Amino acid sequence: MFLHLLKYKLKSLFREKDLLGWVFAFPLVLGTFFYLAFGNMMNSDEYNFNPVPVAFVSEGNTDATFESVLDSLSKDTKDRIFEVTKTGEGNAKELLKKGRIDGIIYTSPELSVMVSGDGINKTIIKSFLEGYLKNKAIYEQIGSTHPEKLESAVSILSKNISFNKEISFSNTKMNSLSQYFFALIAMTCLYGSFMGSRAVEDIQANLSAIGARRGIAPAHKLKVIFADYLGAVIVNYSSILILFFYLIVILKIDFGTRIPYILATGFLGSVIGVSMGTFTGSISKISASLKGAIMSALSLILSFLSGLMIGNMKDIVEHHAPLLNRINPAALITDCLYSLNMYESFDRFYSDIAIMGVIAALLITGSYLLLRRTRYENIPSLF
Repeated sequence: MFLHLLKYKLKSLFREKDLLGWVFAFPLVLGTFFYLAFGNMMNSDEYNFNPVPVAFVSEGNTDATFESVLDSLSKDTKDRIFEVTKTGEGNAKELLKKGRIDGIIYTSPELSVMVSGDGINKTIIKSFLEGYLKNKAIYEQIGSTHPEKLESAVSILSKNISFNKEISFSNTKMNSLSQYFFALIAMTCLYGSFMGSRAVEDIQANLSAIGARRGIAPAHKLKVIFADYLGAVIVNYSSILILFFYLIVILKIDFGTRIPYILATGFLGSVIGVSMGTFTGSISKISASLKGAIMSALSLILSFLSGLMIGNMKDIVEHHAPLLNRINPAALITDCLYSLNMYESFDRFYSDIAIMGVIAALLITGSYLLLRRTRYENIPSLF
């Protein structure tokens, strides 16, 4: 009996062209627009470090050691930090004014730096000079108090100096634009709420003729509810699988190598999305049109907060209202995909999955309790 109910629910849902358009077609179209809009940025190596252009003015007294260090960091190698132009003060200021360099390093009357405005390159220049002066002061102090330990001190401090070292939490590199596609997956999961709401509508006698007929059918109500719910999850998860295939295989978006965990995230996301719909749909005193408006608005707002429209929106929310990221299903889904791509450890992923499981359980329980207690004094004419 259960398989019979599930079979016909699947047939019914796959005939709902308006739902299939939102759940299947719209995410594919939006993903295509994202890909076309980002263009070559998706394939560019944004991790290449470009040398920082600086001018070196050595008029007057010159620190030979500093100049030697600067020359070594400007050699044409893969670890090159600076692109140095040795010139006079007048020309250096002109280059800085025109934006051709990011800073000027002076050796006289003392080592100093001049930069214009803020930015990463300016910070690199200032940090480099501050680090050099700090180590120089340490060497001079050790040389004056314990000259016999100077050689070992130089050796120790030299090991700790790394001006251009890439640090990664995992063996993969994630393009920052991938966040938009993670949020797209989350939005598609939440669009399962339309499926969940339609499934509930078909078992409520006051909302549809089908619900009225099924209300007097000799089938156990719990079986009917579960069959409709499972059918909605299957249909929505099918859309997730198609979207994953399209993004990963056709568009070549890098989701990492942990495919089973990614698919599990999509499944649990589908469960939450459908559960949101069944919970909203179970509130019998709200009209079907109002329920649809609520789910549309809620799905878009939660997706927006997860980074669908603004890539760093989830980080902004984390800074100002971190609790919101812990209860926002869309943010949890994107964070699962992000953590699978960025971290070797599964701690963050399992934490997100656990919270998602709790949210799904609460929504399912609430939906069942609302549907189980539904009674009708009378049923309006629906025929």
